[in-house]
This record gives sequence, structure tokens and C-alpha cells, in this order.
Amino acid sequence: MKKIYVWLFCSLFIMASVSAQDITGNWYGRADVGAMKLRMNLTIEKSGDTYSGYMVSPDQSSAKIPFNKITFEANQLSLEIAQIGFKYQGVWKEDNTIEGSFTQMGAQFPIKFSREETVANRPQHPVPPYPYQTEEISFRNEKANVRLAGTLTLPEKEGKYPAVVLVTGSGPQNRNEELMGHKPFWVIADYLTRQGIVVLRYDERGVGESEGKYNECGIPDFAEDAAAAIAYLKNRKKVDSQKIGIIGHSEGGSVATLLAAQQVPAFIVSLAGPGENGRDLMQKQRIALFKTSGATDEYINSYNETMTKLEDYILATDKNTVKKESISAIIAGTPLAGQEQTIIAQMTSASMLTLLRFDPLDYFKKITCPVLALNGDKDLQVIAKPNLEGFKQITANGNSRVTIKEYPGLNHLFQHATTGLPAEYSQIEETISPEVLKDMGEWILKQ
Repeated sequence: MKKIYVWLFCSLFIMASVSAQDITGNWYGRADVGAMKLRMNLTIEKSGDTYSGYMVSPDQSSAKIPFNKITFEANQLSLEIAQIGFKYQGVWKEDNTIEGSFTQMGAQFPIKFSREETVANRPQHPVPPYPYQTEEISFRNEKANVRLAGTLTLPEKEGKYPAVVLVTGSGPQNRNEELMGHKPFWVIADYLTRQGIVVLRYDERGVGESEGKYNECGIPDFAEDAAAAIAYLKNRKKVDSQKIGIIGHSEGGSVATLLAAQQVPAFIVSLAGPGENGRDLMQKQRIALFKTSGATDEYINSYNETMTKLEDYILATDKNTVKKESISAIIAGTPLAGQEQTIIAQMTSASMLTLLRFDPLDYFKKITCPVLALNGDKDLQVIAKPNLEGFKQITANGNSRVTIKEYPGLNHLFQHATTGLPAEYSQIEETISPEVLKDMGEWILKQ
């Protein structure tokens, strides 16, 4: 569920020496990080004598991660991103490249940056002309006083159509749920609209063109945004106001569950959404990821024991009074030693706290609308069997309009995968299985 962010930070460059080379602008590199090849894009800006900028790792997310330190002197580039424990040292070369390495979590990785962008092959990404209407729109969450920006796709012909709101997984994501070089929500929107379904996808708070601050938000806040999206759709001429549903991926599935319990959507589709409480889900995720990566049982048990202690402490403590010393005592002598600040930042975020506390079973008993719950058996982030088993509780509570399906060979992104590890996501050209698209489209049109 929680995506694996390996936030690698990238080398910035320094161009010529005495002649004051201009290193501002965009730089592109690719790092070999274990089994992963991750693209890293740097944007460097300058005001007076001061440099600033940010990094994007498009194979992981579209989020812009700002540098908190950056210097360029005598062709030596240094930059730091403290929030992810990233440091980079690089040297500008006469062929207009920057060669260096970055360190993170005690490991060092070489990376070379150039001005030439590497574009991944994504054959499912839509290509114009499109046989439907596309509008760039915005809507307001009045309760939070934020404006959210998105894209609305509508069938060309006049009429009343069913509609869906797409809700992304964890981590700050744009309207296309862009990660690992893929744009799953763009592919989903394109397919469903061609089938006669109106689709609204939008940037999360603080991402892209949307207002707000992502790191102050958790599942209830994201649910408010999705409810505002549904309210917007009810006023659209081509939308059947009685047939507006939610498609939620991963954490977005929790948003769909919460709103369905409040009778907000007419139906929900859970794409690898949680069917068990957050702590159990995260523990199973860690075990699956480590085992598939070849870690020993001893290491896995030790790591899980440490994480359980951290979760116990964080959940029992007000986030504003979490002490670095207490974290240090828990992680001393473990692979997490020395990462206190990163742990505090990640585990006290609103998103993580609400995830750990969220139990979908509390909401399943209140859901009366149609539900489609899908998972892949190679999903290592939201394990298929225990989570789909949870969705069966909706039927046990008297709602017979529940469809559950587990797909062989599909990972957390519903790609055909070999191992299911996140390292594969960017290496797979397929964005989402055509079978999943077909099943979603047919099911929605029957509601």
C-alpha cells in the first residue's frame, strides 16, 4: 500500500569554471540502485548568487523534492535533501555532463547527469486524436477551503452517462497517478471514457495545480476532496447524478471505503485497496517485500520487531511531542540506526498516522452500495488474499452486490510481473492489464 520511495538525490552540476558556466535548467540522469534503474531529473534555479531547485524521480513519483542545500564552486556541485537523508557530490565536465555520486541510508551510488532526457516506452499511454471531450477543470472543497485542479473526460455524444472519480494511492500524486514512468489514471480514464463513462481525475492537495498542503492531510481529508469531486460531477450536464462512483487505488481504496460507508458514491471500485487494518497490512507488506528480495527470516523478524515498537510509540504519543531520543533508543543497533529524523518525518505524517489507525472493517458493515474489489496475486504491497478476504465481510453484513476478483500474475499496479517487487514497476512497459480495464468498464456499465 505504502509505496516504496527510495528518494535518491541527484547530482547537480557545475559548468565551466572561471567563465561562470550556467548550470541552471533541467538535468537528467539514471542511477543503478540495486535491482532498480531509476531516472532522476534535476531542476536548478538561480537568484542573484543563490542556487535553489528540486529533484523529481519520475520512475517513483511526479513529486518535486526541494534541495535544502546547494552550492556550486570551481565546477564542484554539492546538494542535500535532508528530509530523505540524501547528499550529492558531482563535478561538471567539459562535455556538459555532471559526474558524481549520492549517498542515502549509508549507501553510495554513482550517477551521471546530462541535458538529454530519457523517455520510457509506455505503449498504453493515450495518443491523440481522442474520440471524446477533454476539459481542464477545477472544483472546491469548501470545508477545507482548497481548490483542486483536474481533467474531465466525457463521451462525445449528448446524453446522461455514469461517472467515476479516480482517487490515487499514498504519497503526493498528480491526476495521472504518475509513478515509475507510468500514468495509470490517464490510461484508465482514456479506456473508460471510450466505453461511455465520464471520468474525473485530479491532482492531490499541494500537487500540480491543486492548492493545499499534502503533508498535513490524511485519509479523512482525501475523502473530503473526493466527496467534493462527486458534488462537482452532479452538476455536469452529461452526468447521471445517480450513477457516480469512485475508483480508488491502494490508499485511494480506503477513501472509497470511507465514503461508501457514508453513502456518498453510488458504487466503488477498490484497486488493491486495504481489506484489513493498517498495522497488519504494513507488517505483511514488509514481510512480503523482504522475503521476495531474499532477506533472511532473522533479518525480517528483527526489522518487524523494531517497526512494531516504533508504531507502538508513535501511536501512543502526540506527534508534536515525539522525541528523537526515544526513537534512537528503539532503533539502536538496527539497520535503521541514525535515521531518526527521517523516521519521525515519515511516521508522524498525517497520511501515515491515519493509515496505521485505519480499519476498513469498521466501515464495511455500513456499505450498502455495489462494490468491485480487485487485487493481483503478485501484489507485495497490499497482499491479495487477506485483503480480499476482508471485503467478503461486506457480503456477510448483508450486501449481496459485491464482486471480488484476484488476478494471477499481476502486481500492485496491476501489471503482469515476474516477482511483484516495486523495482520491476518501471521496467515493465505495460501500465495496467487490459483484462482489469475490461472488467472495470463492464462492471461499471452494469450498475
